[in-house]
Amino acid sequence: MNADPAATADRVIDFYSTEGQAEYHGERVSQLEHALQAAHNARQDDGTDQEIIAALLHDIGHIWPVEGRKMTSVGVVAHDRLGGQALRELGFSDDVADIVSGHVAAKRYLVATDGDYAATLSDVSVESLRRQGGPMSPEELEEFTRSPNWKSQVRVRTWDDRAKTPGADVPDLESYRELLTDHLSRQQTSEYPSSRRKPDSWPRNVPHSGVVGQPR
Repeated sequence: MNADPAATADRVIDFYSTEGQAEYHGERVSQLEHALQAAHNARQDDGTDQEIIAALLHDIGHIWPVEGRKMTSVGVVAHDRLGGQALRELGFSDDVADIVSGHVAAKRYLVATDGDYAATLSDVSVESLRRQGGPMSPEELEEFTRSPNWKSQVRVRTWDDRAKTPGADVPDLESYRELLTDHLSRQQTSEYPSSRRKPDSWPRNVPHSGVVGQPR
């Protein structure tokens, strides 16, 4: 997509300013509040630019207009995949789109590999986990960790899970305008660096070693 980067950033910000006021499917925050808290968590944990953008827009598939989307009590079916698709069409990098597309899989990964993780999920997340397939099998875990962005997907998942606090004081959408515009501009010149992290760059309390499929 070759749309003007500033215009695309405006479009995304304007969209979230209005449609983001919708409730976050049973949680005590709106879609916008959840997005801003997740992105703030990413900034606080020294996420890459692409991880911060992915955290901000990880749930865009719940609200972006897509023909034929199916709604349930816990949100849009396959919102992760739909969100990644929408971001690619808007001109965001393949890495950002891939991270967004994998944030639901990352929840299934964490449930399968971290014995304490499931207890941290909200009731809504527990119900959506059931609909999304539950913990990954050993075969699914092996496939998931072959993705070049799987660690970023897990990082975004942890920021997502901590982004449900009513009334949290975090920076507003406008604070992300320059980041979004710069990212979109770089896609048109293929100058954006990879967001892939080294194996030792992990958020606290996220498993990253041991036998695949075994809880830690």
